[in-house]
This record gives sequence, C-alpha cells and structure tokens, in this order.
Amino acid sequence: MQPRTSRELQKGIDLFANAVRPTLGPRPRLVALERLIRTEAAEFLDDGATIARRITEINPRPVNTGAMLIRQAMWRMHVDAGDGTTTMAVLYQQIFNEGLRYVIQVGSNPMLLRLGLEKGLPAILASLEQDATPVAGKDQIAGMARGLCQEDVEMANTLGEIFDIVGPDGLIIVEPGQRHEMEREYIDGTYWHLSGWLSRHFVIDKADKRTTFEDAALLISDLKITDPRQLVPALDKCVKAGVKKLIILCKEMSDSAIGLLVTNNQAKTIETMAVRTPEVSGPVQVGAMEDIAVLTGGRVFYGEGKDSFENFQVEDLGYARRAWAMESMFGLFGGKGDPRQVRQHISHIRAVLPNAEPKNERKYLQQRLGRLTGATALLKVGGVTATEIEVRKETAERAVTAIRNALQGGVVAGGGAALLNAQAALEGLPNPQDEYTVAYKILARALEEPMRTIAKNAGCMPDVIIEKVKDYPKGYGVDARTRQIADMRQVGVVDSVLVIKKALEIAVSGAAMALTTDVIVNRKQREISLEP
Repeated sequence: MQPRTSRELQKGIDLFANAVRPTLGPRPRLVALERLIRTEAAEFLDDGATIARRITEINPRPVNTGAMLIRQAMWRMHVDAGDGTTTMAVLYQQIFNEGLRYVIQVGSNPMLLRLGLEKGLPAILASLEQDATPVAGKDQIAGMARGLCQEDVEMANTLGEIFDIVGPDGLIIVEPGQRHEMEREYIDGTYWHLSGWLSRHFVIDKADKRTTFEDAALLISDLKITDPRQLVPALDKCVKAGVKKLIILCKEMSDSAIGLLVTNNQAKTIETMAVRTPEVSGPVQVGAMEDIAVLTGGRVFYGEGKDSFENFQVEDLGYARRAWAMESMFGLFGGKGDPRQVRQHISHIRAVLPNAEPKNERKYLQQRLGRLTGATALLKVGGVTATEIEVRKETAERAVTAIRNALQGGVVAGGGAALLNAQAALEGLPNPQDEYTVAYKILARALEEPMRTIAKNAGCMPDVIIEKVKDYPKGYGVDARTRQIADMRQVGVVDSVLVIKKALEIAVSGAAMALTTDVIVNRKQREISLEP
C-alpha cells in the first residue's frame, strides 16, 4: 500500500468521521455548519446523516477522496436503515485506522487483512442475532424511542402508542402540525395523497369538502376520459346490475363527461363520483392501482394497455364498505377483496422490500404494506417555530424507521453494549494467516468504539468506562443520561439488531476497500470560460 495514498485517505476519513462523532448517544453535542448564504445564522445539527449530506467537498482533492468514501458509506447506511449512521462512521474509521497502522508499522498484507475482516464479520453478526429479543407493548417502544427522539418524552410516548395500535407494518404519516404539542389521528382503513374528487360538483359535505359513499362500487383505471360516450357502456351495465353508488377512478375527465355524471346524480339514476387515480404516474401509480384492486376485488383498466370501458363487465368492479374523497385525498375502508389474495399480495411486497435499493422505493413499498394491512396513523408534529417543527418532523421520521426495524428484527442491549459483548464471538476463530489474527484484533477493538464515543460525549473517561463495563455481566453498559453503569435493557437503552448489523456490514466493507486502495486518480478540473 502506498503510504502517501493511505495517508491522504486517512485524513479525509478522519475529518468526516470526527465531524459526526459528537452526535452519537443520548447526550449529543451539536455540530455547527455554515450556511451557503453567509449572512444567515449557522445550522446546528445532531444527526450524522444530515451532516454528511451537507458536506459536499473537502480540500485538498486527494483528502476529499477519503472523505467521499466514508460519506458514501454513511449515505448508504441512511438509505438502507434510516438510523445508525454515526455508529457506522465510528466503526468504519476505527477499522480503517487500526488496519492502516498494522500495514505501515508491522508490514501486514492489506489483502489478507481484508479477508480476515470479512471472515470475522459473520461471527459477530451471528452473536448479535442470538442476543436479540422482541419488542412488545407501548411502554417498551416508548422507552426505546426516547433515545431516538433526543429525550423528547412527548414524542417517544406518542410513537409508543401509535406503534402499539398500528403494528410494525402500519402506515404512519408524519406531517407538520399547527399546535405546539403532538397530535395523532387514527384512520379507519387507508388513504392516498395526490388523489381526490375531480370536481366540486361531486362534493356532498360542503363544510368539509368531502364525499363519503357507503357500500360503494369502484371502477379502477388510469384512463383519460375525454368523451362522455366512453363512460356509457360501463354506466349502462352498472344500472342494469342494480349498482347504487359508483366511484370511477381515472387520470383525467373532461367537463362534458363530468356533466354526464352530475346529470345522473341529479336524476338519481346512479350516484357517481369521479376520483383522480392516486399518485402522479409510473410505477408508483401502477402500484397504487394494484393495491386498490386487491383490497376491493376489482380489475384495473390500464391506459397504456389500450384498455377501455367497451369491454367492461360488472364483475370487474371492486367493492368497499366505505369510500371517501376530498380535494387531494381518497380513502377506503372495509375492502371486499379476496382475503387470500390480499395475504399473497402482502407477502409479495414483504419479499421485495428488503432488496429495494433507493430510499424512496423502500419508503414507498413500506407505505404500500401499511395500507394493505389496514392500519393508518397520522402524526402531526408541532413546535414554537417553523425551524423547530421541521427538526422535530425529521426526528420523528427517523424514529419511525428505526422503531419499525426494531419491531421487525428485535433489539439488543444499546449504547454499544451488544457490540462489546460480541467480542467473545471472535475468540477461537481459525487463523490460517497471521493477518487473520490481526484482523480479529482490529474488529475486537472497533467493537468498543461506539461505547467509547458515547461515554466521551457524556463527559466520561472512555478507557475507565470500558474497563468497568467488562467486569459486569453481559448486557451492561454506560447509561449516558446518568453516567452510571447499568443493565441497558432495564433502563430502556436498546438498539435495533437490523440497524447494528447493517452498520457493521457497511463499515467492514467500506474500510476494507479503503485499506486495499493504492492509487488515487483525480480528474483535472476544467476551466469554465464566461466568454461567448
């Protein structure tokens, strides 16, 4: 490994990791970032992912390469898990720095070190899985949420109640509130944004600008209705079949077509309402239509598939006990689809969710899963100022993701205690090369780093804390709120095992790649001419 290359990478990794280290733990210190508009006040942050997103370049350019390596790892952690970004960063930094020390001072082979790191990782992950226990009840959830919410007790208790009601798969939507306190609302069934009635002529409840149909039939499509004659075949068959209330989902509907439906409503031939197909376009819209079809037992008429209502049959309708629409929302309750098909659809989305890469895709799939389970909660986050509301909203969204992971995969003792306990898993592993022994030592030392960092941020002596904790039974650590050694589970300090495992996987993979990088190639910056 080239010493110059490795030192430049190390400077960049250290600069970036040290910028987020103060944010780890329940007693985080703040990081101040200068605004792009320098006349504005500095931004004070305690979230590693947000800090990483704000830092886009470091000079000089060779140092920037190392910084961007760990930045990319942090962003991947944020996308995949939604939490644990700073934990991953300190693990990454420690593994790389210890590995580099052995390479330069002892002459260890970096490729063999990499193999040793990759060999030791599965043993650590298996140890964490064995230590994991399920989370149940709003009190346990609220206790775990306190650390995620920066000791915001009101938010933690509210999230504990919400998850206890809607479950791990329930749809939880976080929005800015109008009051100082937290507000929550539970909705029967589910609803979609970017939908709603297509004309005010369909509104029955003028005060709330809302229309509700009981025992409604649904004609599901993303068609553009430009001529009233497109609707006639479906309307005729619905009237003959005795359908009393019909909701037509479509992408667009002309004024003349809306006029036909309004005329029918006035004549009481059939009570109808035109609703905009949920979402904007593309796979998101297709997924929304599929979900509505499965929930209600209907068929989807696709515009791209050249479908039309000419071949409509009454059997193509979906049905719901209640359906409602407002200007920008559409909701269902009591869909009458085949329960077996609903379960199969849910199982399919659950199977796809872990392998979804972009953050937005994962978030959207999780929302679909929540809608299909029929449990929906709306959390409105309040505050004194717009800035406070936005910060609390982001905190709540991160906490929702982390709690969901914990409910799905279980929890381990928090505050770095579970990682410290996992050191024992490295003992007795095969050592075909001396570098493997060194790699296991590097991993063992790295497993201490999160607890060391939390202790330091709380004003404790990291070395003293680590030595004391090792004399206590398994699961003990430092409670940074009281600066006392305690059973982490008993004081409510736990971590999602899925998040901790993902942090280890990304940290080991990223640090190992950086250790085996010998050359940095920077592209020449082009000079931009302002002359025509």
